[in-house]
Amino acid sequence: MNTNLANQFLSALGGDPGVFPHQYVPVMDQMLLARLPVATLREASFLDERIMTRETQGIWVPADQVAAAAAALPAPPVSYIFHSGHCGSTLVSRLLGAASEAIALREPLPLRAFAFDAAEGGAAMLAPDMARARLSLLEKLWARGASAAVVKATSICTGLAADLLPPDRKAVYVSQRPDIHLAVLLAGRNAVNDLRAFAQLRWRRLNAQISLTPLAKFSSGELAALGWLAEMEAAARADLPVFDFDAVLRSPEETLSAVAAALGVSAPPDRIAAAASSPIMKRYSKAPEHDYDAALRSEVIAKARLDHGAEIQKGLDWLNRLGAREASVKTVLDHWA
Repeated sequence: MNTNLANQFLSALGGDPGVFPHQYVPVMDQMLLARLPVATLREASFLDERIMTRETQGIWVPADQVAAAAAALPAPPVSYIFHSGHCGSTLVSRLLGAASEAIALREPLPLRAFAFDAAEGGAAMLAPDMARARLSLLEKLWARGASAAVVKATSICTGLAADLLPPDRKAVYVSQRPDIHLAVLLAGRNAVNDLRAFAQLRWRRLNAQISLTPLAKFSSGELAALGWLAEMEAAARADLPVFDFDAVLRSPEETLSAVAAALGVSAPPDRIAAAASSPIMKRYSKAPEHDYDAALRSEVIAKARLDHGAEIQKGLDWLNRLGAREASVKTVLDHWA
């Protein structure tokens, strides 16, 4: 480690919110501090490797040193948006950022590290107390320069809501009906690869709650259903308020106001109205350079139902079979009936 560079980054933590905790590795208990433009942090759809450039300066530092350097920082409230993936949560995050003074951050990588470690169960490297201490440290850093922060997690992280978040943390869950969700997931050009990327993690998490058949036997539609159910089951276990993305599209002001209230975020009605009528609603939130609205989404869903109807039905049948066998799954399905 370059000690001089590390000290420069550590000494800047208090005054420069652009010194950002980009990654955390539980095995080494180290954080990658990177210097990034604050505007980039606030606008990015994904705070992962895609925000790094050849010019980005960063250094790995032991987490204990980061904690010592951040000890005097205030701890503004941090709340969380969990979701099932490809369900409009990025749009909800952008709307909240526009309607409030809270910093809206999307998918910081350290939450993925916690999710992967926690999924190992008894083989996890972080004890619960240590994991919460490291999360609290990250929350201080995420919220610098604002009165509050709203963090949208990656879709594999919903299990953290029950297993990691302290009881006073506010969080919501954004999803959509399973038939709609399966159509959206299977419509993607790289749908199967995307589904397989996190399938093992989700299978392990869900299998810890209910007995599942081997993952190798799952069809693409069943993989999509697995992704929906693994996150929805975790949200139900954590007793998170659940918001339907279609309600956001039907009644954006009313729904956004309810989401803000559930998160404890101050979002005045006039700012909510301005956000709901802004260009944000007509752009693809993960890639704002592209047009995307409710009408186009409906077209995508309709086409997916034509192209992938058999696999969508396989996924729904899998959910219904589990619902007939498992009370927790039936409860989840009844919510969307």
